[in-house]
Amino acid sequence: FGLNSYARVIKEVPDVVFNTFSYSLAATLLITLAGGLMSYVIVRRESKWAGFLDAVLMVPYVVPGVVMAIGFLLTFNKAPLDLVGTGAIIVLILFIRRLPYGVRATSAVLRQIKPSIEEAAIGLGATPAKAFFAVTVPLMMPGIVAGAMMSFITAINELSSTLLLYTAPTTTMPVKVYSAVLDGEFGIAAALSTLLLACSGLCVYVVLRFSQSKEAAFV
Repeated sequence: FGLNSYARVIKEVPDVVFNTFSYSLAATLLITLAGGLMSYVIVRRESKWAGFLDAVLMVPYVVPGVVMAIGFLLTFNKAPLDLVGTGAIIVLILFIRRLPYGVRATSAVLRQIKPSIEEAAIGLGATPAKAFFAVTVPLMMPGIVAGAMMSFITAINELSSTLLLYTAPTTTMPVKVYSAVLDGEFGIAAALSTLLLACSGLCVYVVLRFSQSKEAAFV
C-alpha cells in the first residue's frame, strides 16, 4: 500500500489520463446536444420516421463494441474521412455507442412534460424555438444531466471498441489498464482503475442527486 503507483501514473502516463477525459468529455458534449434534439423529435413528433429513428438508436446499444470498431476501421480508412489512428475516431465511436443513454434519459423526462406548456408559451407570443429553449429545455435539465453523466461514465470505461482503434498517442485509461495487467504492471493498473472507479462513483452520485430532484423540476 502506498502512493508510488499514483506518482508513476503522473510521471509516466499523464497523457493516458488526459486522453480518457478529453475524449469522453467531447463525446458527452456531442451526446448531450444531439440526444436532446433527437429526444424531442421522438417524443413530440410521433411519426413513422420518429419511430424508425428510435429503433435505429438502439443498434449501437446491442452491437458488440469489437464489431463496431471493425466497421469503423473499414469505413474511416480512406480520404476524405481517414480517421484511423486519430483521437477523432475514438470520440466518434464513443459518441455513437453511448448516444442511446442520452436519448433514453432525456426522452423519459420529456414524456413527463406536457405539450400544453409549450403551447401556452407559443400562445403568449413566443416562437416554437424560443418556447423549446426557454421553457422545455430547463424542465428537461435533470434528464439531460443524468443522461450526460451516464454517457460519461460508460465512455471513460469503454474498452472493447477502443482496444482496436487506439494507437500509442491515443491510448486511454482502460486500454492502459488492460496492457499493464498483461505486462505485469499491476501497480499502475490498480492506480488507474482506482481513478476510474472514483470518477464513476462521483458521476453516479450526481445522477442520483438529479434523479431525486427530478420531481421538483415539474412543480
